[in-house]
Amino acid sequence: MTDPKHIKPKAVSALSTGELEGKTALVTGGGGVIGPAYARALAESGAAVALVDIDAGKAQRAAKKLCLDGFKVQGWQADVGVKADIEAAVLDAQNVLGGIDILINNAGYATTMDFEDISEAEFDKVLNANLKGAFFVSQVCVPHMKEKGWGRIVNLTSTVSKIGPGDLPHYVATKTGVIGLTRSLARALGKHGITVNALAPGMVATEPIIALYPESALDNHAARRSIKRWEHAEDLVGPLTYYCSKHADFVTGQTMLVDGGQQFD
Repeated sequence: MTDPKHIKPKAVSALSTGELEGKTALVTGGGGVIGPAYARALAESGAAVALVDIDAGKAQRAAKKLCLDGFKVQGWQADVGVKADIEAAVLDAQNVLGGIDILINNAGYATTMDFEDISEAEFDKVLNANLKGAFFVSQVCVPHMKEKGWGRIVNLTSTVSKIGPGDLPHYVATKTGVIGLTRSLARALGKHGITVNALAPGMVATEPIIALYPESALDNHAARRSIKRWEHAEDLVGPLTYYCSKHADFVTGQTMLVDGGQQFD
């Protein structure tokens, strides 16, 4: 019998059918586990979707799988920590799919280690993936949104910004920075019809997390939640698509905790 805390929920979108018809969304970290779940929900509502990933093969495989289900999705390779990579990928995506109306800054990277052992190279790798990438991908995508007078940017942060685990100081610093970036961009871009919000998941049971931590760590997080089970990618789809929907037209600069009630804001 399956342990109830391991049961995956069904992904539920807050978007209505056809709501994003004629719009194009870009999802960074699009070849991973969570990115394709976001892409599917956006595509189901009519958006064309560009999946961008540092691993070209992953991006293209994820895109092909969604295309086989009848959606308009293509994959591009780019390192979000390299602005030239971002510019090339976004330009190509715009030529193929149209200007970017919705941006999901989902790319991320984490390692666990003692503070004194974190090298400059390791710090830069985490910084580039989590914060620099969100900054410059947004910068490259915003001109089209301003031209259209409408845009949605959703940044992925983490509840580590509230918890402050001691084995992730570099990751905590960058994910806390994402919250500040979200607030500042919301102020700067609201007058152009662009909303900027953030999602803060808890520990999500993805393959990389399961490889990084023992199963007992996921169980411990589940035990501390109000909803006592593992968190899955499917749990994030509804909150993310809410930010992209017409229901969130007057919501910006916010960070939504999505961790089953482990932390309260």
